[in-house]
Amino acid sequence: MTVTDEWISGWAGRMDALCSTFMERFASEFGYPPDENRVTRAASSATVEDLPDDLVTFYRRVEQVSFPDVGAGLFVHPEGRTVAGVRGGLPTRIAGSREDSVVVFGSDGGGALFALSATDGSTVYRLPPSRVEGDVYTAGAVPPEVVAPDLAGFLSLLERELATMI
Repeated sequence: MTVTDEWISGWAGRMDALCSTFMERFASEFGYPPDENRVTRAASSATVEDLPDDLVTFYRRVEQVSFPDVGAGLFVHPEGRTVAGVRGGLPTRIAGSREDSVVVFGSDGGGALFALSATDGSTVYRLPPSRVEGDVYTAGAVPPEVVAPDLAGFLSLLERELATMI
């Protein structure tokens, strides 16, 4: 599914409501205060270059997602970090058991990266910690896995993860 501005806005609104409930219940559930869990809206709707269309649409509405208290942590990087990654700061190719060109746009608290296929513009991978040389991520003992068929599926996965924590 191709994401639209309206879909992203609806998703962000649902995430705000879930996050509010999550934050209210966190201390009583876990016995310590939560970190700052949030979906940060974009300050402007500047056009992003060098990214697949769905990420461009996402970053027009959302600056970043930070859920350090959901599972091991779930994060969608700010636009600037994602663009810097495309320009050499993060892997842009997967080698090994799976071959693809990718755009890394997120991570978890366990060292894995989330990447959108630049080849088809939709498949979302989870790249477990492994060797990265230059811009090439080489699959290790635990291979990359497809976690969602597209960015909308990945964002829906984040929504489900947060909902299970409430």
